[in-house]
Amino acid sequence: MQKNLEQYEVIIMFRELVRKYEKNSIWISVLMLILAIFLIFAPIASAITAIYMFGIFILIDGIMHIVSYCKTKENLRLMNFEFAEGILSILSGILILLNAEYLIPFLPILLGTWFIVKSIIRMQIALNIRNDKESNWGLVLVLSIISLILGIFIVFNPILGYLTISIIGIFMVIYEVLNIIESIYILNKLK
Repeated sequence: MQKNLEQYEVIIMFRELVRKYEKNSIWISVLMLILAIFLIFAPIASAITAIYMFGIFILIDGIMHIVSYCKTKENLRLMNFEFAEGILSILSGILILLNAEYLIPFLPILLGTWFIVKSIIRMQIALNIRNDKESNWGLVLVLSIISLILGIFIVFNPILGYLTISIIGIFMVIYEVLNIIESIYILNKLK
């Protein structure tokens, strides 16, 4: 009886942790959608601005993860990787902002790498929730794999990506919409 109660408490705590992560993910996806729309409709003027926006969004993402980690109950922190993700995002955001003018040629690689990292994290979440009967972890996993493929395409075709910044914007829209769909779906399943 005690063991079942402890398992139930762990499941409830894990669900809360995933809910927090997904809410943060939606906010960052909305910000990244703004960047994507800017890339689509102002591709020539947007390269340096896009890098600054990307750096700011990554910095905001890092801060949100640290705040979320600090708000997480201590017994949930054992399963929480948000502090490390937050620190890495903050450092990445600062490095991008300090070196923006040198990063223009690497814009496609930066964005593609962002897609890859976030997709891998989403895959981990899908695998973590696979034992929850109410979740459709397979859908989350498939959407994460699609996002990963988009990221890999951009990273391995940076010249094509850089020459067509609008295409990167379109890929970002696809990725962020998939991310928002995944987050909403997960949040609805974990109510």
